[in-house]
Amino acid sequence: MIVKRRVWITLLVPMPAWAAAPDVSIVTMLLSLALVLALIVGLAWLLRRLKLPGLAQQSNGIKIVSQLAIGQKERIMVVDVHGEQLVIGVTAAQIQLLKALDNPVPTTSTSPDSHSRFAHQLSQLLNRK
Repeated sequence: MIVKRRVWITLLVPMPAWAAAPDVSIVTMLLSLALVLALIVGLAWLLRRLKLPGLAQQSNGIKIVSQLAIGQKERIMVVDVHGEQLVIGVTAAQIQLLKALDNPVPTTSTSPDSHSRFAHQLSQLLNRK
């Protein structure tokens, strides 16, 4: 009975060794960061190799040429469908054809926005052998 009390008292008394934080050096922290970054790059490479539908861009003949945000969830888009360009209105509830263009809008973009620049740099990084 006395032995059991001593065990419980020993377990309930706060010990400085139990409460001490582990010593984390800068080297350990940098190695952990490098491991996490390597894991992110490795998963990106794996997803690229698997070519899952929906994750990779598919060239099925439909491209967004241009878009303009009108509201929070509303936008006007120029979409190229197999060489024919359509102006559509997109809302949260529906997509409506506004006009079929007789004179197509040029699809070459001379100044890419920040998203496409990032996507281009990421694709170059992933395509390196």
